[in-house]
Amino acid sequence: MPEPLAGADSAEAPGRQITMIGHRIDSRQIFRDGREVTILHGQETYRLRLTAQNKLILTK
Repeated sequence: MPEPLAGADSAEAPGRQITMIGHRIDSRQIFRDGREVTILHGQETYRLRLTAQNKLILTK
């Protein structure tokens, strides 16, 4: 059974849940509200963007 991603109900997106199946997340769930998300990894902040050519770009 799919499980909600931990921390899915943050203050920035109340009630939002992203489902993981095994170790996979469907990118359509990540980008359903836009074309960019911010990822906090330790003390660093990254941007994951969806390009016009439907490619992913991760930048620091």
